[in-house]
Amino acid sequence: MADIQPFRMVHYDRKFAKELDRLITPPYDVISPEQQESYYAAHEFNIIRLVLGKQYADDGQDNNRYTRANATLREWLDKGILTWENIPGLAVYQMEFEQPEHGSRSIDGIICLVKVDDYGEGKVLPHEKTYKGPKQDQLDLLRSCHANFTAIHALFSDEPHTISDAYSPHIRRPADQETRDRNGTIHRIWNIYDSGVIERLQRVFDQKSLFIADGHHRYETALAYKAEMRSAGHTGPSEPHNYVMMYLTSMSHPGLTILPAHRMVKGLRDLNVSRLLKELEPYFYIEELSFAAADRESTFRTFVERIESYSGVGGEFGMMVHGEQCFRLLRLKDFETAESLVNASIPSVLRGLDVTILREVIMNHGLGMDGENAEGKIEYTPLVGEALNKVTEGEIQIGFILNPTRVDQMRTAAELGHKLPQKSTYFYPKLSSGLVLRVF
Repeated sequence: MADIQPFRMVHYDRKFAKELDRLITPPYDVISPEQQESYYAAHEFNIIRLVLGKQYADDGQDNNRYTRANATLREWLDKGILTWENIPGLAVYQMEFEQPEHGSRSIDGIICLVKVDDYGEGKVLPHEKTYKGPKQDQLDLLRSCHANFTAIHALFSDEPHTISDAYSPHIRRPADQETRDRNGTIHRIWNIYDSGVIERLQRVFDQKSLFIADGHHRYETALAYKAEMRSAGHTGPSEPHNYVMMYLTSMSHPGLTILPAHRMVKGLRDLNVSRLLKELEPYFYIEELSFAAADRESTFRTFVERIESYSGVGGEFGMMVHGEQCFRLLRLKDFETAESLVNASIPSVLRGLDVTILREVIMNHGLGMDGENAEGKIEYTPLVGEALNKVTEGEIQIGFILNPTRVDQMRTAAELGHKLPQKSTYFYPKLSSGLVLRVF
């Protein structure tokens, strides 16, 4: 079902092999303004200039972050800063990382092109909703540069390890690229040009569906770009807009890791905590963990441990409000009690998911953040410490801590054709932009 293809990969010239750590970045959507500045300063050829260029007050139609990215891309290709591989191929991408309480882990998969098809055709399946703003940004970048700078991460079912068995012999040699990012994750790339291996992988994937793990905005951007090009008369089946670069990993890989995406809310004009608690009391047991400045950290650890203890049960959330000297634990009284507040279109097997309860009962009903009025008001982080700091410093008004969505829950949503709330999953570690590019 999934149509995968090799391609002429683009990467930094080998002379930059020892500087890759100063050239790569995470995906654009997890880069803060402060991090953007630091990546600009890290190296004059850092990939940030392509994936997330700066905006200026005098930007216009002919000179903006997208036109500058295109000019920079062409300059780097002309000068040999970025180079093309001579023939089409695939890449094996491995990430080795440290996971708290789990030690060293690794995950690997293949980077290739995947045919862009509408969701309803069953070849590529989403699991979460998207925002309009990021899709427009990525579409403008794609229109200008004609390039994929970061692979979309997708999952497949690989029992009994047919795909990993096909590429695993190729990662026993030294990697073609290797570097360590700022978080300590080691990234390795091995290029594969063996036509026999590539054809074998194509035959296996022809029987599989792909589940988008990370990169929904970029995939829907690729869909929109394909529609534009076809409307303009470019209807050939092998034209480049029909494909997008993806990183494909097994959903049963032992290194596959999902972290929670905690919600940080800002921009609420009339936040009234007493009113919010009154709205939630019929549905939740609400417990306050008060603290003094001296014992805030120890109380916070207890707070997080209590939430994590419900990871296998569900229905427990943490709430932090700027200016208050307490954390609150919200424990759902029973799932049936909240049924009346959950959108009727949500399938029954997904109505009790933590991300569903948080979205439908706490944020929609409690805070009135349903629909479009939530865009731009929610930030996400997998780090509970970051959420705490931003609440304490007043960068956000209210933070919600939750347990992660599981892979099986994500797959169920995708197979049912239902999209979970935005950022329902946070796959870790993040792919790096800058190791493998696709330019057309």
